[in-house]
Amino acid sequence: MKTKLISIVMVVLLVAALGINAFAESNIGVQPGQAMPDFTVSLTDGTTATLSDLLKEKDLVVLNIFASWCGPCEREFPEMEEVYQANSENMVIVSVSGDPNDTMETISAYKANHNLTFPMGLAGDGLSFLSVPGFPTTLFIDRNGNVGFIKVGAFVDKGEFEGKVSTFLSPDYDGKPLASEEAVSFTPYFMGASVLGILLLIVGRWLLFRKAGKKGWHSLIPFLNSFEEYSLCWNGWLGVLADVIAVAGFWIITPVPHYLLMGAGLALGIVESVRLAKAFGKSTVLGVLMGLPVIRGIGRIVLGASKAAYTGAAKA
Repeated sequence: MKTKLISIVMVVLLVAALGINAFAESNIGVQPGQAMPDFTVSLTDGTTATLSDLLKEKDLVVLNIFASWCGPCEREFPEMEEVYQANSENMVIVSVSGDPNDTMETISAYKANHNLTFPMGLAGDGLSFLSVPGFPTTLFIDRNGNVGFIKVGAFVDKGEFEGKVSTFLSPDYDGKPLASEEAVSFTPYFMGASVLGILLLIVGRWLLFRKAGKKGWHSLIPFLNSFEEYSLCWNGWLGVLADVIAVAGFWIITPVPHYLLMGAGLALGIVESVRLAKAFGKSTVLGVLMGLPVIRGIGRIVLGASKAAYTGAAKA
C-alpha cells in the first residue's frame, strides 16, 4: 500500500510540474528582437491605428492588451497615463481589449470613466497573430519597428514603466531588445495545490474507509464519499451539506453570496474535522487544522494510516 501511495503522489506531482512549466513557456507569437508585423486596430473615436503609420511620427509604440474586467490593468492605467502625458511627443500608447466580450461602447465608457487620453479600442482581427497568456500584456515596439520588450502582467509602479519608456526613447538606444518579463502569477501554484489537494482527499478517504472496514473505492464517488466518511464519525449529512454549499457557492452564486456560502462551508468543514479528530482521540487543535484545505487531506492520511481505531465512531 505504501508503494502504491508513493507512486500516485509522484505521478500527480509530475503532472502538476509539467502544467506549471507549460504555463511558463506560453508563446505570445512574437519575441523581443523580431520585427513586429504591421497591424491595424479600431479605436473608440471611430478611427483606426496602424503600426506603420504610428512609427512615421513616433519613436516608440506601446501596445497594451487588456480587458475591461481586469483589476491589475485598471491599477496600472493611471501611471501609464502620467508617463504618456510627459512623453506624448515621442511615444504613443495604444491600449486595446483582447476580451471578445468587450464592445467598443464598453471601452469608450471605460476610457472616459478612467480619464485616459491615449488611444483605446479593440484588438479584433488585427492582432489575431498574437496569443497573450493573460491580461495585461504590453509590447514595446521601437523606432525600427522591432519588438523591444514584452511584459506579461501589470507594471508594479510608475517608475518601472517610465524606466522602460526612457530606455527606448533615449538617444543612446542601440536597438538591442530587452528580455521579456512575466509578473509573478499564483495561478500555476494554485493549480498545483488544487491537484495535490484532490490527491490527498482521495488517498486520505481511501485509507479511512479501509481502516473502518468500508469500500475504499467509495472515495472516488462525489457526495457518496462525503456521506461515507462523515457517517463514520458524526451525523453524516452535515458533511454532504458542507460539500453542497461549497459546490453551489463556487459554480452558481457570485460574488457576495458565493463568499458567504464558501465561508459557511469552511465553518462546517472545521466542525466536521474537529469531530473526526475527537473520534480518533486527537486534539481539537488538529481538528481545526484539518478544516483547512490541503491540511485536511494530510490529516485524513495521518489518521487513516495510524493505529487509532474508530472507537465509538458510529455513535459520535
